[in-house]
Amino acid sequence: LGQQEAAYLVEERLRVLAHVDELKARVTELEQQLQDSRQEAEMERALLQGERRAELTQVEAELEMINQLHVKLSDVEKTIQREKEKGRANVSAERDVLARLRDAYGELRNQLDKCPESLREHVQEQLARKAEALELASKRYEDLEFRQLEHESGLEEEKEALSRQLLHDKAEYQRSVAKRKEKMAALEIQANQLGVQAAQDCERMAKDRTLALQNLHKERERLATLEKRYHNLTGGRSFPKSSSTMKEVSTYRALILLQAKDLSTVCSYQTPVTDLTAPPPPKLLWRKHSGFSCQALPVLSMRLPGLQTSDDSRIRPTDPKPRLEMETQHHWGALQGPHSQPNSPFSSLGAPMVHHSVLHHQAPPAGSPAYDTLSLESSDSVETSVSTGNNSACSPESGSGASGLAALRLEEMEKMLKEAQQEKARLLESREREVQVRRQLLEEERRRREEVEQRLQDETTHRQRLVEEEVKLREKHCSQARPMTRYLPIRKEEFDLRSHVESAGHCVDTCPYIIVMEKMCKGHLVKMGGKVKSWKKRWFVFDRLKRTFSYYVDKHETKLKGVIYFQAIEEVYYDHLRSATKSPNPSLTFCVKTHDRLYFMVAPSPEAMRIWMDVVVTGAEGYTQFMT
Repeated sequence: LGQQEAAYLVEERLRVLAHVDELKARVTELEQQLQDSRQEAEMERALLQGERRAELTQVEAELEMINQLHVKLSDVEKTIQREKEKGRANVSAERDVLARLRDAYGELRNQLDKCPESLREHVQEQLARKAEALELASKRYEDLEFRQLEHESGLEEEKEALSRQLLHDKAEYQRSVAKRKEKMAALEIQANQLGVQAAQDCERMAKDRTLALQNLHKERERLATLEKRYHNLTGGRSFPKSSSTMKEVSTYRALILLQAKDLSTVCSYQTPVTDLTAPPPPKLLWRKHSGFSCQALPVLSMRLPGLQTSDDSRIRPTDPKPRLEMETQHHWGALQGPHSQPNSPFSSLGAPMVHHSVLHHQAPPAGSPAYDTLSLESSDSVETSVSTGNNSACSPESGSGASGLAALRLEEMEKMLKEAQQEKARLLESREREVQVRRQLLEEERRRREEVEQRLQDETTHRQRLVEEEVKLREKHCSQARPMTRYLPIRKEEFDLRSHVESAGHCVDTCPYIIVMEKMCKGHLVKMGGKVKSWKKRWFVFDRLKRTFSYYVDKHETKLKGVIYFQAIEEVYYDHLRSATKSPNPSLTFCVKTHDRLYFMVAPSPEAMRIWMDVVVTGAEGYTQFMT
């Protein structure tokens, strides 16, 4: 009875050690997650704050512009008011002069009525001169007043136009400021929400870590209690620290990892094994076989070629490609043979035991009984090994209740492994069906592509034949009607693009902006965008092998921006109407017309523009007007 209790304590210690390792791994994982969460939250908050500061800088700049517009509007009003006052002062001065002349004329008329006859003639002459001066002054005043009114009207119109423009700019800036303030508020809310969420995550992970540490402390206390009981039961001896104890822990874990690896391999879910102390998937083992314990493990051993065990009961990978292989060891003479170990804590159970040399993959020592090794990778060997173990455990020679318990647990292990293999077979079958469906879809897609390519090739061949026939007809009957035959598309496979360009009168070697080869032409052009009418410099590649006119971000040709197929190019001509919006150089702008778009391009030099036009027109397979 004492030996059975000691064996139970050893088994319980193994389970507690495994749980302790799991809790250690869990605590380490939670600490790492907590640190990562804090760093990520700080980084996100810093990014949001940086974006908010940038928006705040823009808002301050736009508010400054609004203030400047206010000042400018006030200056305009002051300037116009000064001009008005200056003109009105001139009109007022002229009005005073006119009033004085009228007063003098009135006084002279009064004198004419009272003066004697001898002076009347002289006064009449003065009165005539005063009347003439009054008339001239009156006309001058009227002209000045009219001009002042016109000037004020012009000033009002100018003021209204300037005010309208300034108010429009002010409204634009105010709308921009409002949008930026809304964005700043949204960023502030997002930063606050991020901080709250990060705090909640940290609090949750801290609680999980505290709980894991408490469980770890309890398990360690339980381990100390087990050691104390074992010490009292065995008379002062401590738990065996031989390799068999540690190997049983690793065997127990490796069995779990083997089933998890089989199922995960079937499901095509591969994860690198970095820490084998993590808890196994609950659906694979723990929920389904909660009654399984380490007492049946001495019958089965795991051989893990890529793993090593150490005294801290951790399993460490030594090979980057670990391969799990489980072997059963059958010992037929362990119960009655003289070579059984009486000091082993498992010797009194009466069940077949596994020698520690098997776990170390060494030959048994002299005098030790032989073992039969069977691989668990096939169902036949599983059934054979487990049935053999059952017969040995339930034989009349054992005669103890512990042997029956071990046999019962062996049956549970056999059932568990069979269910795992059935699950594996089911998943393999499901995966095979998925592969078949995917293969059928790929085959249908391939056939569809082949049909489309065949139709495209037939259409190209038909159009090429029509072009060749029409070109021959024109050369034969209408040779004088269109002398510029080099501006027709050329579809010949043996066509030499460089020779064609040189025969057209261009000197390719003296033009540094373009590269012309036998089948390709490359160079920089400035192209106008389709949706946003902005001009950007692109690297163009005219490829007669691919029959495409492509353009990239730069000459490294890594980021493709667009493709123009030869069949889509209809015309290539110089932009003589100056229809390109805001062209950087209208005199070097030419057009490439396609079925759905008109491309505007600017060459770096006149010679480069002429070469590009002659090159691109050789691929204008969409030009079909000459066929009619």
